[in-house]
Amino acid sequence: MTDTAARPQSITDEFAQDWIQRFLAGWASHDAAELLKLTTEDVHWEDPFIYPDGSLHGHTALREWLAYVWRAVPDVEFQIVGQPLIAVDRSRLMFEWVGTGRMTGALDPPGFAPINRNVDFRGVDTHSFRDGLVSHVWTVTDVAAAARQFGAMPPPGSIGEKLGVQVQHLMARQIRRKG
Repeated sequence: MTDTAARPQSITDEFAQDWIQRFLAGWASHDAAELLKLTTEDVHWEDPFIYPDGSLHGHTALREWLAYVWRAVPDVEFQIVGQPLIAVDRSRLMFEWVGTGRMTGALDPPGFAPINRNVDFRGVDTHSFRDGLVSHVWTVTDVAAAARQFGAMPPPGSIGEKLGVQVQHLMARQIRRKG
């Protein structure tokens, strides 16, 4: 690569600490414009809660996804767990987080109804930067734990889980037939 603007940014400890505070403040503001200011126009964000395929590209899609999140959990708050990690080559910033909030709105799509209860979820973000802005976010989240909290997945050992296993057996049979 000869274009320096296209090269990943070398992340310093100071940049990481400052950026994380701005990132948390952006989420806490519940204002999409605040988070968009922290991302490149062509941001690529991968998160299992992005419907339907877990990935979005660009400011328009990010704004729509943030509205989706804040519609479902309007008081969502995030906290960082422990210390952030910077990749050995200083190209990526990683941190564990915990999110909490009351699910008073629908997760629509796919159409999950509000439960009017608090949900807690946790994950790890990996962020890559270009020119001081996030160009790529990769989030790993325990979707099953969140789904159980809002009733989209049955508790372990329940009748619902046993029925789900039977449905999976039917689906597996179809998959095997299709080869």
